[in-house]
Order: sequence, then C-alpha cells, then structure tokens
Amino acid sequence: MRYLLVALCLGLTACSNTTSSFIVSPQVFWHQSNELKGAEFSLQVIDQRNSDQTLFLRDGAKVNSRPTSNNLAETLEISLTNAFQAQGAQVVSSSPTSITVQILRLNADADQRTVEHLVKNDVELKLIIENSAGSFDKAYAGKSSYSGPFKLDTAVAEGKLRVLTEQVLAELLKDQSWHSYAKG
Repeated sequence: MRYLLVALCLGLTACSNTTSSFIVSPQVFWHQSNELKGAEFSLQVIDQRNSDQTLFLRDGAKVNSRPTSNNLAETLEISLTNAFQAQGAQVVSSSPTSITVQILRLNADADQRTVEHLVKNDVELKLIIENSAGSFDKAYAGKSSYSGPFKLDTAVAEGKLRVLTEQVLAELLKDQSWHSYAKG
C-alpha cells in the first residue's frame, strides 16, 4: 500500500506543469553582406514593457504570469550585434551614431480551457537611430496565435514566441529604410 501511495504521488508530480522558467532566446543568423559597410554605431536594447512578465496563464478568472528566466534585452542585443556585424557594420560602445531598440511588447497570453488552450503571441520592437544629422524611428511588430489540446506546454509556448520574435527581427534587418541613418 505504501508503494502504491508513493507511486501515485510521483505520477501526479510528473504530470503537473509547474515549470518556473520561461526562456525566450531568439537567434538571427544573417547572411554575410556589405549592406552596412562603413556604418559605425553604438547599440542598446531596452525593455520598455510595463512589466517584465512575458507568459500570462489564464485559467478562468485566475491569472498567473511569469517573466523570462533569461535577460531578454541582453539576448536581443547579442543577436542584433552579430547580425549587424555580418552585414559589415562596426558596433562600438562610443559613436556619434546610436541605435536603440526598444522592446514595447513581447508576450504570450495563454487561455487555459478544460480540454484545450489558446495562445496569442504579440511582439513589437521600435528602432531609434540618432546622430548629428537627425533621427529616425520605426516600429516593427508581429502577432501569432495557436491552440492545442489539454494544458499548455511551456516549451512549445517558448518556441512559438521565439519564432515570432525572430520574424520581427528579420523584418527589421531586411528593411533598408534606416541604413542611411545608421551610416551617419
């Protein structure tokens, strides 16, 4: 009887979804090019969201939220630095030209239902370039949604939000309207 009770407790523990970490780590692997050759700028990514909460779990009237376990701004800054350098830019700490990327929205909102879940992802980044010639700013955004059976798998939610973030970053990188401002 004791072994049955222990096995039941272990089974329930394994089935519960109590993962406390939520990692969003987008990677942008950009092709080598000379599109930004001659551009030298400083880069900073700032999280401007009202809250650091990224995953919202709604179950009826109850709402739980979680921040990302990793430093989201730092992760995006590393990815963007690598992509800009692949395009020929020099990212330096002190430059008369500065690029700031603001994280305005980056979240997954999951509605848990009895036999399914529905998740809506929302990402918005704002690019701001300032130099002696003036300034430039433009927002890049994306939304996605998906549903699945039973309870939300946080690993799937992480992956879907990461993919959407990568798509928004790719849109920013493909857009050539800001290149002349980055070159000073």
